[in-house]
Amino acid sequence: MSNNDIKKTGKSFLSMFKRLFVRDKTEINVLEEEALRTPFKMVMSKLVRSKMALIGFFGFIAILLFSFVGSMIWPLDRTYTELTNMNLRPSRNFLRMPRSLNNKNVVKVVSGVSFSVALTDDGNLTMWGTECNIARESIADLIFDIPDAVKDAFIVDVEAGMRFIICKDKDGKFYGWGHSGHDQAKLPTDVKRIMDVRGSNIVKMEAGTLWSAALGHDGYLYVWGSRQAVNSFIVPGSLEGRIVDFAAGESNMALILDDGTLRVIGARGTEYFDNVPAELTDGSVQVAEVVSTSRNVLARDTNGHLYLWGSSIDGLLNMPEDLVPDKIIDIDAGYKNFVVVKDDGSVYIWGADDLKQLNVPQNLKGVTRVFADAFQFYAANDNGEIVGAWGNKGYIWGSDQFGRDIFTRIIHGGRISLTVGAVAVVISVTISIFIGLTSGFFGGWVDHGLMRLADIFDSIPFLPLAITLSYVIGFDMSESAKLYFIMLILGVLSWTGLARLIRAQLLLEREKDFVLAARALGIKQQGIMVRHILPNVFSYVIVSVTLSYAGMILTEAGLSFLGFGVKEPTPSWGNMLTSAEHSAVIAHYWWRWIIPALFVVAAALSINMLGDALREAMDPKSEER
Repeated sequence: MSNNDIKKTGKSFLSMFKRLFVRDKTEINVLEEEALRTPFKMVMSKLVRSKMALIGFFGFIAILLFSFVGSMIWPLDRTYTELTNMNLRPSRNFLRMPRSLNNKNVVKVVSGVSFSVALTDDGNLTMWGTECNIARESIADLIFDIPDAVKDAFIVDVEAGMRFIICKDKDGKFYGWGHSGHDQAKLPTDVKRIMDVRGSNIVKMEAGTLWSAALGHDGYLYVWGSRQAVNSFIVPGSLEGRIVDFAAGESNMALILDDGTLRVIGARGTEYFDNVPAELTDGSVQVAEVVSTSRNVLARDTNGHLYLWGSSIDGLLNMPEDLVPDKIIDIDAGYKNFVVVKDDGSVYIWGADDLKQLNVPQNLKGVTRVFADAFQFYAANDNGEIVGAWGNKGYIWGSDQFGRDIFTRIIHGGRISLTVGAVAVVISVTISIFIGLTSGFFGGWVDHGLMRLADIFDSIPFLPLAITLSYVIGFDMSESAKLYFIMLILGVLSWTGLARLIRAQLLLEREKDFVLAARALGIKQQGIMVRHILPNVFSYVIVSVTLSYAGMILTEAGLSFLGFGVKEPTPSWGNMLTSAEHSAVIAHYWWRWIIPALFVVAAALSINMLGDALREAMDPKSEER
């Protein structure tokens, strides 16, 4: 044998040795690599490489976290309503004062539902916040469209109603703008005529929700706007010409007379009207100041003592006990709160806290005055500088027709909608697996009977039956019972498609060798179905579950939208969409229907994308296409 033959033989032996024992992993081809991986790893590898799967998965996880974790962070009071704050557009800048107020002497700050106005010592008005967004007929209703005449005038007093502003200049001229459905922002001709005849100059103004009032220097009170308010706030003849100060609530007014006593006018039978302390009316003490919330009154006498009465709602009668009379330097009232400032700069506030009214900043310094109005509060020092603000910052996704925060309701509505869909899918899949396995495995009359049952369920129109059952059976149920019943209806009426799919796959699987081997080993039929056949069709079940889940969410939204699903005040994405039935909502309040609609679409789309990706990943022929 020549040397060349020996070298060739040696190389051949070394090459064979490398292939058998030290083969590089990079030489493993694609088919060998697939053979080394489990089916689960192959599916996961395909899912990780699929952009559609990743978008669907992370989108759905984000919605789940938003709804379930968010509901623990932002609690929901289902009974809460605040009609004064209805239909406010998305914003979080209600308290965001402009920098132009820096180093200016602020004389007064008043607030409406979504805006505030500051009057400075140079006679100018500065506004911030957001538009009230009433369904208006003309541009004149815009609250931020300050009239040119006001800009040119020297303003000395200003008041804000919930959605309008009134003010007067140094010459006593009256101005008003904003939403004025009852002409409450306009000084009526007859009122102006009476004031001119009497030579009455306005010394104080008040603005309510639907009315305005002015006190003349001659002690006469003038009220205009809503007819109901005008008829309620009629001053008795014995009090005319004697009024020196007043404060107004929702349907009552507290008047300070020239003899230092106090009287209440307006709606009778209210705690505001009936519970006035006797010493304030009989002359035992001299009333120096009075402020009013919507249903309560806080008065201070000339010795600094405080007197509180009215409704017990919102804890407004729970006045702090450590308010020493000679230490109090200022009192004021918002719509649902009272504020007291002591001479050491400390601020006491009590009442409602549904819009963070009690969250007084901890770093307030040198406070001598608090401007309280509506749901916004501003603390000022001796120089007229605003040193702090708190209260309602706004609604990140707006408010609905009852003044409820849409952001919070979207969170809790998502928890309801996702839970209803999930439980309905579990019920549907459980029935489908039982019917499908039983029908496909046993065949014969069992298969025939179960499939005819499926035909019966298929022939029933789903929505009419679901609506009828939800209305008839769930009429007298509690809210929680209705939720469970809706889950049951959705699950029981939607099992047929998956049951037929499982049956079809089972007919293929039951004739395979592993099933015959299991029978030969004496394994019971139930064990064969559950332990041997079901795992082989489980991939179809998983794909069907994901796609059915999206369908269940859409179905629940449809039922709730029609009024036969989840009922108010419990929120769901479906019943939040019912506002889209009104053309005014579509035209003016887009956030009330677009935002819940986007969440329904996002949830269904992300689940469908994940389901399609799963179906693609579980298909062994997917990479051949």
